[in-house]
Amino acid sequence: MEFTSLEQEINADQESWLERANIHLERLLEKANKEKDLLRHMAFHYMARNTVCKVRITSLKAKLKKASERQKEHDRLQILVEASLAQLSS
Repeated sequence: MEFTSLEQEINADQESWLERANIHLERLLEKANKEKDLLRHMAFHYMARNTVCKVRITSLKAKLKKASERQKEHDRLQILVEASLAQLSS
């Protein structure tokens, strides 16, 4: 089957257009893969930060609880001291 010169030109243009489209799609795929890798890295980074922050919150809550207990004990002792001093002065 023979093509006319016009048909050959159309086929050549179609092939070059397909090659350009293929190159464009390859670039889009490369960009998408880079973005996917970046998002994976970011997700890991923020999960690790989240874990560290949870541990820190737990630690700070424990410290706060101990400090609160010490403060309550101090308040009890202060009340006893003030009551003893009140009895001695009266």
